[in-house]
Amino acid sequence: MKDQDLFIKELIDLFPSLEEELSDEDYRASITFQMGCFKRFMQEAIAENDGDKFDAMVNFLTKNLPLVDKRVQNAIYLSFLGKLDFSETPNLKKRLGQDLGKAYTDIENYNNSPVSDEVKTFLNKF
Repeated sequence: MKDQDLFIKELIDLFPSLEEELSDEDYRASITFQMGCFKRFMQEAIAENDGDKFDAMVNFLTKNLPLVDKRVQNAIYLSFLGKLDFSETPNLKKRLGQDLGKAYTDIENYNNSPVSDEVKTFLNKF
């Protein structure tokens, strides 16, 4: 099982330009912050329609998701994948592949689902 340090090391090996930010002492302690950094990096690739960089990310995550611990998986799904915006380049969204594509769609559906009446009632109490 890969831990945060090994996963980030391999991510930096693939995308060396991320090293300074991912290795920063303020980011190092938090996989959530590191995935936020990776999200910004990949969002630039999406905005530039950089299919090569995008495909490298998809291949890396598809290979590594089954190998990383649950904490890293959670950060990948919620702090990275769930924050990507494909509104300007839907063609890249189609290149996520089966597993990442399903996860992205599930997260997107959850985020866009209406709040239940039970939750509204609870929240209105405050």
